[in-house]
Amino acid sequence: MLQPIHRLILELERYQKRVILMSADGAVMILCLFTAIALRYGEIDFPDREKLTWLWIVLPVFGVTTYWFLGLYNILIRAMESRTMLIVAAGAAVVALFIATASHMDTGFHIPRSVPPIFGVLLFVAIGSLRVLARAYYQHVAGSPTKRENIIIYGAGEAGTQLAATIQSGSHYRLVGFLDDNPRLKGNMIRGCRVYSPERIGRLKQKHDVKRILFALASATPAQRRNIVSRLAPHQLELQTIPPLNDLLDGKAALQQLTEIRIDDLLGRNPVDPIPQLFDDAINGKNVLVTGAGGSIGSELCRQILSARPAKLVLLEVSELALYNIESGLTKLLGPNPDVETIYALGSVLDRKRLRALLARHAIDSVYHAAAYKHVPIVEHNPSQGVKNNVFGTQTVAEEAAAAGVARFTLISTDKAVRPSNVMGASKRLAEQVIQDIQATTRDTIFSIVRFGNVLGSSGSVIHLFKEQIRNGGPVTVTHKNVTRYFMTIEEAAQLVIQAGAMANGGEVFVLDMGEPVRIHDLAELMIQLSGKTVRDEDNPDGDIPIVFSGLRPGEKLYEELLITDAVVGTEHTKIMRADERNAANSGKIRELLQRLEVELDQEDSRALRMILQDTVEGYDADRFMQPMTEDYQATVIGFDRLQAQRKKTN
Repeated sequence: MLQPIHRLILELERYQKRVILMSADGAVMILCLFTAIALRYGEIDFPDREKLTWLWIVLPVFGVTTYWFLGLYNILIRAMESRTMLIVAAGAAVVALFIATASHMDTGFHIPRSVPPIFGVLLFVAIGSLRVLARAYYQHVAGSPTKRENIIIYGAGEAGTQLAATIQSGSHYRLVGFLDDNPRLKGNMIRGCRVYSPERIGRLKQKHDVKRILFALASATPAQRRNIVSRLAPHQLELQTIPPLNDLLDGKAALQQLTEIRIDDLLGRNPVDPIPQLFDDAINGKNVLVTGAGGSIGSELCRQILSARPAKLVLLEVSELALYNIESGLTKLLGPNPDVETIYALGSVLDRKRLRALLARHAIDSVYHAAAYKHVPIVEHNPSQGVKNNVFGTQTVAEEAAAAGVARFTLISTDKAVRPSNVMGASKRLAEQVIQDIQATTRDTIFSIVRFGNVLGSSGSVIHLFKEQIRNGGPVTVTHKNVTRYFMTIEEAAQLVIQAGAMANGGEVFVLDMGEPVRIHDLAELMIQLSGKTVRDEDNPDGDIPIVFSGLRPGEKLYEELLITDAVVGTEHTKIMRADERNAANSGKIRELLQRLEVELDQEDSRALRMILQDTVEGYDADRFMQPMTEDYQATVIGFDRLQAQRKKTN
């Protein structure tokens, strides 16, 4: 029966609500003065009160005007904060001072000196209580139990407190408590809600029907987030997080901009600040060319390069759509008056004339060669195009860069180039050898190779596939239960590539520290749990989404490795190691092998191409075509052990 009245109140115009509040405040002021005088005299029927008629009229006008100028009526009731009470207190003091001044006026009624302070206290309590009650009414009416969702905040620090204030001022959620790992906070009350130990999540979920937890851990490391998520995931809760603390402080994001916890946040490592001198040496004030600029790595390289303020950035891309997308993104990033000249060039890395013109016209100082075909199964079934783009494309760009006198050339390589089991990896390894061979014949250009594993968020990432499969209700397909991969964020990879290239003396292979390998089956389970669903398996036949093993794809390994030899040392950057693999290039045969490859490319003879790669690339076996690598492939494990041992040694 009261719903129509509540709806009428909530739908009042803003100015109407202000008039109601000002009228209520005026009445409260008269009541407080009457009460203060009555308390002073000890009776309600105090003498000569009719002589104060003028004050009963002037007081509410003066008091409401005071609060108006202090901004009290500009504060939304539902968004009240501590500053509101300061305004109420300041107004009460001003109005009490007005009463004290009025006590000296010859009105035939003497106001005792104790009345103004009593009145000030009463006014502060009354005006403040009126707003607290109004906010409570709003929260109760605007979101009844049938409309508001019960939620819990993980993190009872400053960010959690601010998030709670935002939630309590809205009408969509009801905060039922906090979770925090700090035992000293357990049992404390924050904004009327208790802080619980994370072990209580099961009982809290059941008691309050909680379906969502909001993370207020802006400064938590990826390892800390992983630990928390692993404890919460079995409870089938939707997990969301506030923006990063740096974005909040820089004004790039608002506290209420909640997003789903990304798997990228959980698999990333603690960031290591770039070394500014390396960025300056590689980029600052220089003309830079990025090939494959519209791809995942290429586009992020462009963003990182722009942050280091080059004189000019040339983006070369064969895909018109990809070039359009990166141009749109960088235009927004740079703004209407960019300080850096950017040239968006459409063209192929196999087009010598196009490359020669770009290098000469823009006086390029540094080249980052990211253009490549990287999707293992597609290249496996199209070996001629993979070899043409990855090997001869690299040769063309590198030779033209050397001829143009480019100072530095950095090839973006992959862990799949190490003892490869597929054409993509073999073609990238041969591209590395081509670079080392060209370095042996030139002194004007410093060539280097940067090798790393999978990057989170890349166009070919398995994470995109898993998200789509989960969104469609499953099943999630994993090639093998024990398949593992290295992962790093695309931002970190691009930063490290630039810094590694700046360290080069010529011909080195730089290996990025990828951290610990991740089992893809575990990744699939975690992503299912993060979506608020359960894995359907033998232990849980009633689960939501099954994981199906589809078998390793042609040329796919169970494990990946990063090193070919043991000749690896640390560098000035803790996440970059230098591997000396120049002797592995066998440069005397490279030219002859490239000529043989060109002949077979003209013939489209896939079998012959594979045999040439087998003769050239260590570890590649052409007979393994269409046969996935199995668990007896132990070289990868040996390679991983080498990397771990070397990491400990260099640290």
